[in-house]
This record gives sequence, C-alpha cells and structure tokens, in this order.
Amino acid sequence: MKILVCYFSNTGNTEKVAKSIVEGLEGEEVELLKVEDADPSSLKNYDLVVLGSGIYGGKLHKKVADFMKKVTEYPQKFAFFNTHQSPTAYQKAFRRITKSIEEKGSEVIGEFDCVGENIGIPKETTLKMLERLPPEERKKQEAYIESTAGRPNAQDLEKAKAFGKSLI
Repeated sequence: MKILVCYFSNTGNTEKVAKSIVEGLEGEEVELLKVEDADPSSLKNYDLVVLGSGIYGGKLHKKVADFMKKVTEYPQKFAFFNTHQSPTAYQKAFRRITKSIEEKGSEVIGEFDCVGENIGIPKETTLKMLERLPPEERKKQEAYIESTAGRPNAQDLEKAKAFGKSLI
C-alpha cells in the first residue's frame, strides 16, 4: 500500500505522533511530509492519506484546512490524527473535512487523538485565563493542564504506533 502521512506541527507534539504512526506502518511504502512540503494534487497518488494537525481553539491549524481546500482528487482512504490540550474541544475538528472527503467518495478509516503539552503558551498565561472560570471549573481545568505535562509520552507514542498498524 502506498501511504502518505502528512501533518502540521506547531510545537513538535504532532510531529512526534506522526513519526510513531509511520513506525506502525512498517513494511508499507510510506512517505512522511509536513503539510507545507506536500502537494495537494498528489494525494490522488496514494492508497491512504493519514492527515494530522494540532487542534487550536477546537479547530485544525489553518495550514491544514487551507491545504485540504486545494485538494481536487482524493485517495480511496483517509485517516486523521491530532494533538490537543483540551478535554473536549478537539472532538469535532475534522468534521468539515470528513464531510468533504466522503462527498468525494473517499472513506475515513480511522481517527486518533493524543493529549499534548501546551508548549507555546506560558503556563502562567494559561492559568491567568482560567481565573475567569468559576472556582470548581477552574480547579478541574488546572488539574487537566497539569496532567498534560510531558505529553505525548512514551505510552502515547506506542498508542500512535498501534494506530498506524491498525490502518493496514
């Protein structure tokens, strides 16, 4: 099977997951590209495209969304992966792209999400933003943020590798 793993990574978290997925696809013809280095017109040349993005405010990164708007011919199969720091906002990020892909006759065969440490925003800034929340919700969110430290970790990356294997 000819496979493209294509991703955007702002902090390095999504890139780590992409590389682990590639490890899981061992034995297949796999190309790993950053979305900014990929050609949207080439997607039709693959049997499977595994597309990844960090999730920002519940949405895919603009570079991924813009890339997909330029795709005119789709491969038979797609799979998605993402990294995020939200307990829920990541869940619908691929919805719009999925609809477009399915309308073009492609099939989405899998999705994988992974918690990632928010490396881009200083922790103090994040905690200051949480001050606006009611005390109980703020405590819950602070605990969740603490649980993301060091992620994706070795266990997360093993799960990403297993996800890659499951796609074959």
